[in-house]
Amino acid sequence: MALIKARLVNVSVSPAESTDVLFNPTEYGIDRGANYAELAAPGLSTPILQFVRGESQSLNVELFLDGTDNRESVYKAMEKIRKFVTIDEDLHVPPVCQFQWGDVTFQGVVTKLNEKFQLFDEAGKILRARLTLTIKSYESVEAQLSSIPRLSPDRTRVRVFRQGESLQQIAAESYGNPGLWRLIAAAISYLRGRAKLPG
Repeated sequence: MALIKARLVNVSVSPAESTDVLFNPTEYGIDRGANYAELAAPGLSTPILQFVRGESQSLNVELFLDGTDNRESVYKAMEKIRKFVTIDEDLHVPPVCQFQWGDVTFQGVVTKLNEKFQLFDEAGKILRARLTLTIKSYESVEAQLSSIPRLSPDRTRVRVFRQGESLQQIAAESYGNPGLWRLIAAAISYLRGRAKLPG
């Protein structure tokens, strides 16, 4: 089986520019998460968790650069990778990077690049280095909205309070259970705190 090289691709330009790594990484990791807000509800032993938003995934990978076989500096190889944390003169921002290797294609922006130099020749040229990259996932808003798997209709509601209404009445009307008024009260309290609404 032919060796497939891992590569970093600049997808912000057309045609895309690809940079093969000198040596395939021995490992990489992907962090995933979701953000939840805690809503304190009177009478409940634990707060209610309300989903707020997804969090960006992060890919962490270490690349090994070695030019000792030919006694060549790895500086040029480092410069190609440094472009992902350098402001592009046409884009006015660093380019979007796509990490490709085997089954994995991870697209994002490089938020951290750590360089560790390990070996030098007599003239001080860098012969060996390790570069650690953190790539935070990036997708346009349109792409995100089109990819969200929604198997049920959106149940988000906007409700205008009428004078004289109680939370129990609204809970009965909206959820069929007047006893759920505490959930509505907790949500109102949370929104007031976020938006600094008058009491």
